[in-house]
Amino acid sequence: MLLDINVKLRRGHFDLSTPISLENASAGLFGQSGAGKTTVLGLIAGTLQAQSGHIVLDGKILFDSKKGIMVPREQRPIGAVLQTDSLDLAASVRETLHGIYRRCWTQRRLFKPDYLMRLLELDPILDRSIMRLSAGDRQKVMLAGSLLKSPKMLLLDDTFAAIGDSYRMQLLPILKRLQTEFDLPVLYASQSLREILELTDQLIVLENGQILRSGPLREVARQQGILRYLGVRQIDNILPVRIRSHDFAGGYSLADSFGQPFSLPLRPQFMPGSLTQVAIRANDIALSRGFIEGISIQNQIKGRICALIPGDGSVLVQIDCGCTLLAEITPGACREMVLQEGDWIYCLIKTHAIVYMAELDALPYEKVVNHGGGYYFLSAADADKRHFPV
Repeated sequence: MLLDINVKLRRGHFDLSTPISLENASAGLFGQSGAGKTTVLGLIAGTLQAQSGHIVLDGKILFDSKKGIMVPREQRPIGAVLQTDSLDLAASVRETLHGIYRRCWTQRRLFKPDYLMRLLELDPILDRSIMRLSAGDRQKVMLAGSLLKSPKMLLLDDTFAAIGDSYRMQLLPILKRLQTEFDLPVLYASQSLREILELTDQLIVLENGQILRSGPLREVARQQGILRYLGVRQIDNILPVRIRSHDFAGGYSLADSFGQPFSLPLRPQFMPGSLTQVAIRANDIALSRGFIEGISIQNQIKGRICALIPGDGSVLVQIDCGCTLLAEITPGACREMVLQEGDWIYCLIKTHAIVYMAELDALPYEKVVNHGGGYYFLSAADADKRHFPV
């Protein structure tokens, strides 16, 4: 068990009670403003103290009210970039990072300042004072300082929102590298499900200091009414993809997902080999009995029909293509094609019908139905009426 926390904290009308158990994996702490996300991170980091309960990280007791244990923040093997954190404004970036490194126990040192300076591209600002930094650069310095502690877990409080979109695409590959190469789990708190999905699909949903649901998104979103609370937009299919190459003349990027090739809108900022997530609306997928020559649609993905799900004026067709895709068609089209479970079918998807998750904030939809691993959800408006098991 990586993290075991069960604490209670009452402050005014706010009553927090959070039993959380995490294995060795990253997770997203999701909730609206005031749900208790920042408070939970502060309790784990040691900037706040609960009134009762316990917090155990990787077998080490950080807090236990019954045993009288309260490990100070500076002694916890945790890196945290919190909204309440501050740095010495007069010190330079170089002085700040080397000072943190000197204070870290020698036996716990994993990263060296020079390595993190290069990794986070801090060289141009090393001699600037913290006071002269932009908000995005200050967040990067705080992240470097957190990593110099060689933590067993990294806590991030809405970091993507704080640094802005221009830095997001720089920071995301670094966080993914920390997760994979250094086996460093991240607990990321955010009001944006899209930001959490860029790092993990493991969710802990908070409301008024209480945990509503926890687990993989595919499990959490099955619960009636939860989609409405999540406020997720009409996405229908969310797929992890690995960028393979960019065709500048053709105007598209090539990627793979679960062994299937995809032609995506051209985004040269994604380096070949990098991972990201894309969204495809179910009603943007057309179906064909066979491969079609001489057509402008570049994605023709072959798969087998797993289920035909009748709905209000439409049929959801669940298709196993290595990944699971959902197509939404009319009942008339389903009858004319004589579709049956077990049939082989081609999913036809226009390149520009595929949207990068990092760009979803511009879309005003409110429906999520599928998340890569093979499940489907309902329209948020219908979540209390219908529920289709996987």
